[in-house]
Amino acid sequence: MITSSDATNALRLAGLRRGMTVFSHSNIAFFGRIENTSCMDDLVRFMLDCYLDVLGPDGTLVLPVFTYSFGSDKDDKVFDLQTTLSKTSAMGNWLVTSGAGCRSADPMLSVVAMGSRARELTADIDLTCFGPQSIWARLWDEDAMICNLNLDSGSTYLHWVERELGVSYRTDIPMSGTVIDNGRSQEMHVTYTGRDLRDPGASASFESYHRACMAQGISKVTSLGRGQIVSQSARDAKSFLEVLLKTHPYLLTSRHQP
Repeated sequence: MITSSDATNALRLAGLRRGMTVFSHSNIAFFGRIENTSCMDDLVRFMLDCYLDVLGPDGTLVLPVFTYSFGSDKDDKVFDLQTTLSKTSAMGNWLVTSGAGCRSADPMLSVVAMGSRARELTADIDLTCFGPQSIWARLWDEDAMICNLNLDSGSTYLHWVERELGVSYRTDIPMSGTVIDNGRSQEMHVTYTGRDLRDPGASASFESYHRACMAQGISKVTSLGRGQIVSQSARDAKSFLEVLLKTHPYLLTSRHQP
């Protein structure tokens, strides 16, 4: 059974330190049995407490709560900061519903943060989802740690790097809808950088990138229970991907041939 000491030690071995800014994709249920947990809420609180213990009062944890609320598959195109939740982010959803975090007003790629820089990182977010004042650019500025729980080295942050480098298979797409914040509604127009959904070869694929990161020591893998923590520096990830894309321009897509 995994204890809090096991988890905090693993996070430290993954390179997390007090005062850091950390962004985390996660599949926390895969770790296995964890002490004093009997439901997903218990598991979420356990993992958040471990992050807080490692990062300390000066650190900041940033979590995805992506809703894609203005996407072409959404009929109403409404994003409510207080009530619209992600289908894939238990920890992020918990911070939103508990009111314990600060949430960005991005109707496509919202994040929620807790810690000393939470408000600064999520306020006045760019209307271009991968723009110069997006959370992704701010993670680079912070030299944040990308810390994935039971996933590989892939992250949404890499799509910001793709846009910065001008990859051919992603284009800027204007979108619009309604954003609601504490009951107040306003129309919003954003720009999302996405792939052509009609092109299966442009779908995201991170396996080859992860293998390259492991081979060059860009990513570190730390075991915990039956799972793993995969960590890499945001700045290292951008620099390394820039090199890789020069010779393998479709590395992050299913079109890439290993």
